[in-house]
Amino acid sequence: MVKKSVYAIASLFLVTASPVFSSVIGITEYSSFISASEFGSTSLQHTGVGPGIDDYTGAGLDVVFTNSLGADNIGSVSWQITNSTGSVLNDVSFFGFLDAQIDEATNTFFNETASAAGFTLGSGSGDSQPDSFEIDEPGYLFGDIFTNLLNGSLDNTNALLGIEDDVSLALGFDVGTLLSDESILASFEISEIDNGGLYQYDAASDYGFYFLGVVSIIDDEIEIPNPSTLFLMSIGFLAIGGVKAGKHKRMGTKVC
Repeated sequence: MVKKSVYAIASLFLVTASPVFSSVIGITEYSSFISASEFGSTSLQHTGVGPGIDDYTGAGLDVVFTNSLGADNIGSVSWQITNSTGSVLNDVSFFGFLDAQIDEATNTFFNETASAAGFTLGSGSGDSQPDSFEIDEPGYLFGDIFTNLLNGSLDNTNALLGIEDDVSLALGFDVGTLLSDESILASFEISEIDNGGLYQYDAASDYGFYFLGVVSIIDDEIEIPNPSTLFLMSIGFLAIGGVKAGKHKRMGTKVC
């Protein structure tokens, strides 16, 4: 009886002394970009999470950003951008950008990898799926992903293939012509379940997440659902295609 009692106490101690730790996703920046012939050579940017940049409003675009991320940053966000310039916008492209880290406080932000192995590009104007992508260091050191976003053209490459570093992800969508009072409706999802998107992984934490988005053109009178519902609904919506290019450079530093 004594041995059993001691064993039971020891077992209880081992269980209570081994808490379960869940990984933490931290978001440095969650932004969208839009390019059009009428906006010149540099894309406009709107930051939903992060630095607070809004180039859209001053250019005649009405923007509504909805954040439906959970406390763990799993979930969806959406942008509704309405063309209120009074003119048609041509050669429009839209982009979503995510700079996120997994367990940065415990194992840094520059030890992660990413993959596009399960990701499939859309067919251009025939669907709402991404038409381009990029995985890269976010532009503080050597990556050109932020430059390409401002240029309005992603390079469809994984610059961090087999490399551990600071990971950022971007998706691009061909939109084409955006009539006056029409809206771009975009939803992006961070998911622990494979949604067919780009995959970011932290080996030290043995944890990763998927990043995917959908973009559609809608009439401004349509009532907008919440981002999670929108993400599912948008799979069936259609968009119209086009691409734009230019040049710019990001400035910034991160301390390792």
